[in-house]
Amino acid sequence: MPYTFRRRWLVLALWFAGQAPAWSQPPQDWLERYQKALQVLEAPSERRFEQQIQTFGWQEGITTGEFVFRADGDWEANLTEGDQFYKIADDRLNLVAQSDRLRLYSEYIERPERVAPHAIVDLSAPPDTYRLEAAETTRLGTDEVVRVRLTPLAGGPLRELWLDPTTALPRRAVMYLSGVWGSANYTVDFQPVERYWLPERSRMQIKMNFWVPVGFTRRAFAGPIDIGATYRNYRFGDTAALPAVPTAAASKPAPAATGTTATQPTTGQPLGKPLELSVSTQKSTSVLAERIAQFNLNKPDLSNPLTRINVFVTLKMGSQQLLLYLFRFNSKQSLVPIEAVNSQSDTIKLFGTGNP
Repeated sequence: MPYTFRRRWLVLALWFAGQAPAWSQPPQDWLERYQKALQVLEAPSERRFEQQIQTFGWQEGITTGEFVFRADGDWEANLTEGDQFYKIADDRLNLVAQSDRLRLYSEYIERPERVAPHAIVDLSAPPDTYRLEAAETTRLGTDEVVRVRLTPLAGGPLRELWLDPTTALPRRAVMYLSGVWGSANYTVDFQPVERYWLPERSRMQIKMNFWVPVGFTRRAFAGPIDIGATYRNYRFGDTAALPAVPTAAASKPAPAATGTTATQPTTGQPLGKPLELSVSTQKSTSVLAERIAQFNLNKPDLSNPLTRINVFVTLKMGSQQLLLYLFRFNSKQSLVPIEAVNSQSDTIKLFGTGNP
């Protein structure tokens, strides 16, 4: 082999070696490492942290809060919105699965101040649930990570995982969520905190609707909501009660970057017109249908309805489950669970089938 040719071949070989990924294992092995890392991930039994939530779009505002989660499962939080503050706690709210339309409906018409829609997001990625499309090295901030792209085979939420090359734990998870409330793109960044692996920031771009039964209009709102949150100042083993007045109330949060924060009234505005639905004589075969009929017969006082609902999400990471406060959804209007499709001209079929 001539010297010149050998020299060019060596240069090309060295160049290709420089382009090779920093990891040498097959791409599929990253999912196996990730699964194993999740299974042994340790969860803090007690944790205290601060959270700041900023919402843009149809609903705008800044919320700051301090949360305490205790080993016995109890938790509480102080939240501040502008110059107002309020408390939430496990004994003051009923977490209801966002997919359980009947229970959401029942809770709202009976105890609107307690209902809290809740979604569980499973971050596990077993091979029979996801197909690995690609794995490549990239950077997240100043750190090198392995970016894994996934296609769900059984309806899983994950779309991307940005893995720490040393621990195989997620530095970022990108998800797509959907349910009776709408759909959302959800991204969560994680950080090592002492011996734990915990959220650092998150962003949810959500198209949200209030739940309604079949045969009635979806109470749509003015547009999507973009929710950004940061989690900081984690402390462990601190089970002391939160102060009666949130510490964040002493210093107002900075205004949103896209404009001023609108202060919403504490209570909703009176209904523009009363809810008028006749009860069908059709025999009900559905628990949901019976609940709707009962609501029509025994309407609660809707002259001053609650317009704000706290929304939560739980991140399931192996045996670890982290309950996170998402945001306080403000409908800006009276929330009525059911409304006729077109009360002016359409004949309403209360149960969706048969004669009205």
